[in-house]
Amino acid sequence: MHGMTNMQNSVKSARSKGVLIFATNTKETDYVGIAEQNARLINHYMGLPTTIVSAKDTGSNKRFSTDTGTFVEWKNFGRHEAYEASPYDDTIVLDADYLIFDNSLNRLFDTDFDYLLFNKNRYINIEQQDSVMGPHSLPYVWATAFAFRKTERARLFFELVGKIKRNYDYYRLLYNIREGNYRNDYSFAIAKYILSGNILRKTDFAPWPIVTVTGNIQSISKSNTSPGLVVRTSDKGFVLPYQNLHVMSKSWLTSPALTELVNQCLDNSLAIAGS
Repeated sequence: MHGMTNMQNSVKSARSKGVLIFATNTKETDYVGIAEQNARLINHYMGLPTTIVSAKDTGSNKRFSTDTGTFVEWKNFGRHEAYEASPYDDTIVLDADYLIFDNSLNRLFDTDFDYLLFNKNRYINIEQQDSVMGPHSLPYVWATAFAFRKTERARLFFELVGKIKRNYDYYRLLYNIREGNYRNDYSFAIAKYILSGNILRKTDFAPWPIVTVTGNIQSISKSNTSPGLVVRTSDKGFVLPYQNLHVMSKSWLTSPALTELVNQCLDNSLAIAGS
């Protein structure tokens, strides 16, 4: 029995692990450049390889820009391709703008799952937004970050996400979704609900929220007084511990300030945050 346990542990440890970032440039935003800087953070804080891909599904959408207050182009349709696109056995998938400043996501690999999604999003500088997709719809699921393993159940999940995407007008009406724009968040929520037997199960979720900063960002820098980050928006300032941060300001992310911050973090002699 002892020998069998060692063999099982060896097989488990031999599984390849890595991060997949979807990034497709638009006229306004260099998402690939953002992803490349984030890959440096991932290597530093998580010790994992990163693969950056542009989805084959190149459909265009519109997103609201917190920098300009207008709607701009958004090419963000391809999350259903994650299963085939990932070269890893165990994968964490990120939006390019979900910046990594700790190793907390590594802990997900220590749990049993086919896929793990985030169903909570904490905003540091605005009131919390709606938690459901419509007055009589499903709770939000955030496709900003998620994890999956190459299992049959995970494959079925992504196949279903793709089917929902291709028939989105039907599913939007069926599930009373308020917004007309296609969002990966919505298709993930619907697919999870269907695969859970049309029951709102609390399983398959990560145990902590995504942390988001929105609005016009003036600066993000390392704190001079304690291990962490200082985030300044147009009217507020926040001191945060090192933690992963979803940054909505694409203007800041595509400025030289992101590279400067990454350089500062990689020069940091402190222990990896969260370890």
